[in-house]
Amino acid sequence: MDGFALVINFLKKVVIAHFNFKAPVTAFGYSPDSRFFLVATGKKVKIFETPSVTHKVYSPMVLYKKYANLHTEDVIGVAWTTDSRFFLTWSDDLTMKMMSLHKIEGYLPFTFGGHKKPII
Repeated sequence: MDGFALVINFLKKVVIAHFNFKAPVTAFGYSPDSRFFLVATGKKVKIFETPSVTHKVYSPMVLYKKYANLHTEDVIGVAWTTDSRFFLTWSDDLTMKMMSLHKIEGYLPFTFGGHKKPII
């Protein structure tokens, strides 16, 4: 719970990357197509490209997108759509946000509000 992570290839039994998220991770999720993963640390959300196992690179943890202050409380959960184009985040502030992974002209992030009980 300290924000440090190891990316490991279990089949080859090798560590691909060491990474420090600089804060405790509050939510995590892989995209269904396995090309991206999302890490929430408090109110911040970062999306990384999944490291390649076929070739070595200097920095395997490539930041694709980041968001700050999506919610007024810490992000406690994430989910992806089946086509990996959108993701949901939810928080103790009783809201959910639907964001687009890639830039879509005219798209505005959607907030699902009005929940009376915590989102699980």
